[in-house]
Amino acid sequence: MNTTNQSNAPSGNRFQLSFYNAGFAFWMGSFSIQQLLVTWILVGVLHESPERVGMAQLLIGIPGLIFMLWGGAIGDRVDGRKLLIQAHYLSAIPPLLLAVASFYGLIGFWILIMMALAANLLNSGSNPARNTILNRVAASRLQYAISLSTGIGSIATMAGTKFAGELETLGLTSVLIGQALLFVIGGIFTSFLTKGPAISRTRPTPALQVIRDGLAHVWHHKLARDVIGINCLSSFFNAGAWMVAMPFVIARVYAGDAILLANLTVVFYFGSLVANFGLLRFMPLLRPGRLFLLMQLSRIPILVLIWLKPELWVIWFAVAFWGFNMGVTSTMSRLMVQEFSDTRFLSRVMSIYTLSLMSAAPIGSLVLGFIIGIWGPLNALLPGMLASTLIFVFGYYKSAIWDYRSPA
Repeated sequence: MNTTNQSNAPSGNRFQLSFYNAGFAFWMGSFSIQQLLVTWILVGVLHESPERVGMAQLLIGIPGLIFMLWGGAIGDRVDGRKLLIQAHYLSAIPPLLLAVASFYGLIGFWILIMMALAANLLNSGSNPARNTILNRVAASRLQYAISLSTGIGSIATMAGTKFAGELETLGLTSVLIGQALLFVIGGIFTSFLTKGPAISRTRPTPALQVIRDGLAHVWHHKLARDVIGINCLSSFFNAGAWMVAMPFVIARVYAGDAILLANLTVVFYFGSLVANFGLLRFMPLLRPGRLFLLMQLSRIPILVLIWLKPELWVIWFAVAFWGFNMGVTSTMSRLMVQEFSDTRFLSRVMSIYTLSLMSAAPIGSLVLGFIIGIWGPLNALLPGMLASTLIFVFGYYKSAIWDYRSPA
């Protein structure tokens, strides 16, 4: 067990982790505003069909995949701090442009898609560097830092979602301006991070070759391949169900509005918050892979409960436990990948890891959108139940995830 604790860490490292978490919190708060606004504008304002909503999520998410791999390649070769600062400030532009469109009553399907796509590209390009910087500022407390930052991100997501849910009271234009301001404030906190160590440029390598090297590294590392592949399958049906199925469940099954969607999203991330801060008490974990796989099975009764169309008050509890489940599984998978990855490939591995999540969700959203259109929103939860079962069986019998031992 790792005996290094927070009190033994240099104070500079503690301040660096604080600056990192502050910048991350404002980023997550800002991005959560966008996610809810995009979803509700499509469903509750423009009244798009499930197929069109799924297509919109696909159009917003897929182009970012190229930037995700590029971000991983760049993150292993440049100062990630500078990349993050630029991403924060540039990300303030799309919501400001959308605010202008809102003010003049010009918001439509394609304007919304283009602005959301721009923000998503910036997120994709900077995300690997953000994960890599956490390894540096966390030093020997990586599990602690990952769980803490994820929990803080959940708080920020709850706050941002709640703020976005007030769009009918505050006005869409005001919410968008507030979102842009949060991006800028996050950039200011990020600028307090110290520069990373100098990276050798004695043998410059084309970016495409760097990306290929990262993909080859993951492919030949079976544990990395298994964890990332499982996350992709899970995200395909479960993240897609949250992004597309639940808004339609709320709007069509329970006749809810943007405030109900926002409040349920807050409850979802509150569950994640409880999970991550609860995990801090047990850090460092010796076998995170076992917890990761067991939580896959625990997701099934949650989805079954929602599928049974219970009273609305039951949905609140189910969503909270779904968020708790997500908080544990996402943290376990992320810390495993960041622990066993070679530091020379870390940004690229994290870009592929995040790519598996970001690519699966929009594609899953498209597929689930057609399922909703044909069989209704509740039946879009059924594929997630099957996927969770397959993930556990494969992880237990065909991979080393169950037996993985943390070096912490």
